[in-house]
Amino acid sequence: MKIELNRVNEGVRFEATSEEGNTLHIDAGKGKMDGMGQGSAFSPMQLVLTGVAGCAVFDLIHILKKQRQEIQDVKITIDGERKDAVPAPFETVNVHFKLFGDINEGKAERAVALAVEKYCSVAEMVKSTATITHSFEIIK
Repeated sequence: MKIELNRVNEGVRFEATSEEGNTLHIDAGKGKMDGMGQGSAFSPMQLVLTGVAGCAVFDLIHILKKQRQEIQDVKITIDGERKDAVPAPFETVNVHFKLFGDINEGKAERAVALAVEKYCSVAEMVKSTATITHSFEIIK
């Protein structure tokens, strides 16, 4: 896996390009990094949270499909608290899933746990510094 970053302004905004040619922008929060951050794109730490949520939901949908559950939609909210230090890794992360469809609660509970605790590679990396919790609700 290879990503290339190219600077797009005099501050800290960059465009990242994957091997497949997909792009996204990153930036520091507005006024951060001695004023160079514009807050115009996701920060690297926001991308980490996005990675945990994306990885976990991919696995979750795959597991629910294997369980023959009728998932119509899913929305994820992820919250992370960082250490007050330098560096400032995440200390806690909570992933909350809103599952839409006719889904068995027991199967959803098992699928969520497997997705976050066992199969998500990004969560596995974040676990080295953070306690990761998860929750879900089913909306029929």
